[in-house]
Amino acid sequence: MIGNERPGVELLAALSRGLIGLAQVTQAATFRLPYPPGLQLALDRLVLAGLTQNRPVPGGISELLSWCRERSPAAWWPLKLPNGFPSGDARLVHGDAKEVTRTCAELASWGPDGVVEQEAVALLAELAENCGTVERFAACRDFLISRPVILQYNPIDFLSPAVAHTWKLVQGLYGPVPDRFRIDRTVYRCSGCSLLAKPVAAETSWCEGGCPPGEHVLESTPRPEQSRLLPLALRLFLALPGRTERAVRSALPQRARLLPQGLGLHECAGPGGEARIFQVQAREQPLPAALRAAETAAGLPGPLYVVAPQALVAGPGYREEFEAAVPDGSRVRLLSADEFTAPRRTAGTAYERNDDA
Repeated sequence: MIGNERPGVELLAALSRGLIGLAQVTQAATFRLPYPPGLQLALDRLVLAGLTQNRPVPGGISELLSWCRERSPAAWWPLKLPNGFPSGDARLVHGDAKEVTRTCAELASWGPDGVVEQEAVALLAELAENCGTVERFAACRDFLISRPVILQYNPIDFLSPAVAHTWKLVQGLYGPVPDRFRIDRTVYRCSGCSLLAKPVAAETSWCEGGCPPGEHVLESTPRPEQSRLLPLALRLFLALPGRTERAVRSALPQRARLLPQGLGLHECAGPGGEARIFQVQAREQPLPAALRAAETAAGLPGPLYVVAPQALVAGPGYREEFEAAVPDGSRVRLLSADEFTAPRRTAGTAYERNDDA
């Protein structure tokens, strides 16, 4: 990212934080105008930038929300953004579900004022401290990954010796399902990613994890008062990549060791017996993903292997955009889950940016 692109990215991140703030209003009856101050301030900055650049600007929050649903910011943003960013036709608000997207959450986490990923890191750090041991924290972390949304909470289910102590440590992280996800008094969960979902049209549904249509079904409960879910931050930055992470860990020939740092790093033996540190990510936007990975790698003794779902890495331009965004000198290597767990890596699948590149 070059200097004249930074103001545009910073403003886009500010707008994303404002949208996240709006989405966190869980009870429709409690919301009154004016809109959350972060969103109103982002609109004011956006209008000023648009008028300065002689570009069209939204007439208010309602029109701004429509623009965020109908078009990618790359199509109407008044300030310069890096080429191809945001990638594809990514939008900040889903057109049908009218929910903030993964792209929105990722951009809202960008920079020193980030709010979503940072919340997940803080919650996990507190949990790790309460657990006392890495083994207990790993068990709690796996519990959260496997149960981001509990459709029907029954205390009896968590009284068995196998889960009772874990549940005692994590139960405070769960809360009620927001009203807007209660469709005709029914709460839905995606069978593919286990995150929140809802029908949006005849034979069409939406889920937080972005599972392709036709590759998942909706699980539901007619008792929304019994449903519990993790905060959005943990659903998107722990549970979503956690499904791939657990598959990767199970495919490794030796057990990986959890390093309770940030969202969680793991150390395992490489094909030649060398120690490798990896982190599984599932981020739609390769540019902020690469920059965040570089920050994480800066504190490690060796390279950081960023492992992502196969479908994500294979997406048009994802690997190339990620690699181009890795800062000079950063020891970051992007691999798909299949590449990372293969006995030998295929030539051309690893990338390390250095000063001689």
